[in-house]
Amino acid sequence: MTPTSLSSASSQRGFTLLELILVMGIVALAAALVAPNLTSLDSRNFDAQLRDLGAQLNYARRNAIVSGQVSSIELRAQDVQTTDANTIQPHAGNLWSSDSISLAFSADDRREADYEPIDSLVVSFYPEGGTTGGRLRLSQETQRAWVAIDSFTGRITVSREDER
Repeated sequence: MTPTSLSSASSQRGFTLLELILVMGIVALAAALVAPNLTSLDSRNFDAQLRDLGAQLNYARRNAIVSGQVSSIELRAQDVQTTDANTIQPHAGNLWSSDSISLAFSADDRREADYEPIDSLVVSFYPEGGTTGGRLRLSQETQRAWVAIDSFTGRITVSREDER
């Protein structure tokens, strides 16, 4: 074995600068694609709950009109009802339960100061199309949405803060 063969064999053991830069670029690209999806999970959860609330309110409204009977839905911060101080049991009727979303209610005013924080609210729809009505504000961290329920027609309008 000659000294030249030893030096050429030892010089091929590592990675070239080009290979290292290429791998770092691929890792950076993968991180750039994955990171935005991780931060928007709360937003997706909020949107899903908002769509579910709108769908359940519309269902209760249609049910009242079609059946000719009052249809109610309870909006709660949690999926439990208390019968007395010691027992908690699941709710059996029409219920929308939030998952880490705070609720506030205003009878009709659009002013932000008129919203009262609530733990539970029952919205009733009547066969002729009317409802108890009001405006509901949903908040989760920096996200906000409003649900307006027209007391005469029962129409439900859902809007997010960025749409107002």
